[in-house]
Amino acid sequence: MPASGLDESDFERVRIGDVDMAWIEAGPFEAVAKATPPLVLVHGFTGHRDDWIDILPALASHRRTIAVDLRGHGDSESTSAISSYSFEQLVMDLIGLLDHLGIDRCDLLGHSVGGMVVLRFALAHPERVRSLIFMNTAPEVPPALSRDAWHKAAEIAEARGMGFLQDLSEKMGRLEADPFLAIWGERYWLHQRRRLRAMSPESYRGIGAALFDSESLVPRLGQIRAPSLVLVGEGDHDFLPGAELLAAHLPNVRRVTIPDSGHHPHQENKAPWLETIEAFLEGEAAK
Repeated sequence: MPASGLDESDFERVRIGDVDMAWIEAGPFEAVAKATPPLVLVHGFTGHRDDWIDILPALASHRRTIAVDLRGHGDSESTSAISSYSFEQLVMDLIGLLDHLGIDRCDLLGHSVGGMVVLRFALAHPERVRSLIFMNTAPEVPPALSRDAWHKAAEIAEARGMGFLQDLSEKMGRLEADPFLAIWGERYWLHQRRRLRAMSPESYRGIGAALFDSESLVPRLGQIRAPSLVLVGEGDHDFLPGAELLAAHLPNVRRVTIPDSGHHPHQENKAPWLETIEAFLEGEAAK
């Protein structure tokens, strides 16, 4: 049982297009939920809704909050076609889920690759967002990410399975001197095992291809009119350049660097992360 009191089995699922999509939600009484747009959380590559489970009660104390599993992640369904994992399809899935939930407009938070989905969602459906939160993400493929490493990992998953890839990733990760993993402790590896083992080789290949084959959206950032918050952990060197690009080119933006954190600031330094989120949602986003 997570520290939040929520259980990984507490989720709902519905057919959206060609897949069953899973999500979890929490929130206040109906009157408040109607007065305040819901907050929708979109995880990154290899993530799932439980990435947010420890922070969900705090976020949901003031608003309806929904954490989704993208197709091929968590308890959402995988498909066998690599082409079915395009960013455009992920946006369509998200629209379908919001329609099912009766959500016309929301605050949208995307982490890492999830932020790339959120950016494309906002460009395609600006009327559906009140505000945007881009966390440790980028408008183009970060130069530090290795297409070669992803391709080799995908080949391993296809040949030996996701469980084998997870075991190998964990062995290598435990040898690295990542200061932020110490904040998580053993909980990181328990969480990571569920993340990778919930995926299929096809979803790992498909989402990775969507990322590495994507074009830069920097030229289109000026089209985003919604209030935007750019968050990044000070130690996330892979995505610091992406945060700079977003902050430099979004028209209505606030940029905040979370100290003492890396790629998962909502887990590694929760207090300032949550304070920043609440200030934005109660301030700029509500104007």
